[in-house]
Amino acid sequence: MKKILLVFGIALLSLRTACADSGGYDNFFNATRSDLRPFARDLGGLLGSGTNQTARVLGFGGFDFSGRSVIQFEPEKKDGILKKDNPFGLGWFQAEIGMPFRIDGFIKATSLNDMAVAGGGLKYGLTQPQKKVQAMAVVTANLAAHKYFYATHFAYNLIVSLNTPVVSPYFGIGMDHTKLIAQTIQDPALVGKRISVAEPRYTAGLKMVFLNYGYISGGYTYTHGQGLVTAGLGLRI
Repeated sequence: MKKILLVFGIALLSLRTACADSGGYDNFFNATRSDLRPFARDLGGLLGSGTNQTARVLGFGGFDFSGRSVIQFEPEKKDGILKKDNPFGLGWFQAEIGMPFRIDGFIKATSLNDMAVAGGGLKYGLTQPQKKVQAMAVVTANLAAHKYFYATHFAYNLIVSLNTPVVSPYFGIGMDHTKLIAQTIQDPALVGKRISVAEPRYTAGLKMVFLNYGYISGGYTYTHGQGLVTAGLGLRI
C-alpha cells in the first residue's frame, strides 16, 4: 500500500514540476496567429486524456472517486505559447456514479496555473459486466477558462478492457474536438479569434486493484504527433 501511494505521489510531484517548468499559460498574451491552432491541439489532448481506465460499468448505485493527472512530454513544435522542450500537464478530481441500463455519469474539475477546468460526461457499457472482455462508449465535454482565453472540448471514445481480478489492461480510441477563443491578447486583431481543431487519440494502459476497492492506473496516449502519460489513484465501490 505504501509503495502504491509513493508511486502516485511521485506522479503528482512530476505533474507539479512539469506545470511549473512549462511557464503556465500566461504567455498566451503574446501569441501570434500561427500559435493558436497548435496550442488548441495541445490543450485538447490534455482535456481528452486520462478520463477512462476501464470499460467495466459501475452498476446501479456504484461510485468511483479519483485523482487523475496527464503530462505531455513537450508542446507541439509550432506551439510558441508553451515553453519549448518542456513537459506540461493537468491534474483533476473525478467523481462517477452508476445508473440503470449500464450507464455511468461523471464530473471532473480542477484549477491549475490560473486555468480552471470543469467537465463531465456519460459512459455506456456495450457488454454485460460479467464478460471477460469489456467494451464501453464514452462521451465527454469540458470547459477550460483562463484570463487570456477559454476553450470548449468535446470527445467521444471507445474503450476496451479485460475483466481480470488484479491487473487489467485497457485500450482506447477517441476523437477530440476543441474550440479555442482568444479573449485578451496583445494583437488586437486576434481578440475574439476562434480556432477549431479535431484530432484522433489512442491510449493503452494498466489498472491495478488493491485492498478490494482501491486502484491505481497508468497509461500512454498518442495524439496529434505527441506522447502523453496518464496516472490515476482512486476508490471504486
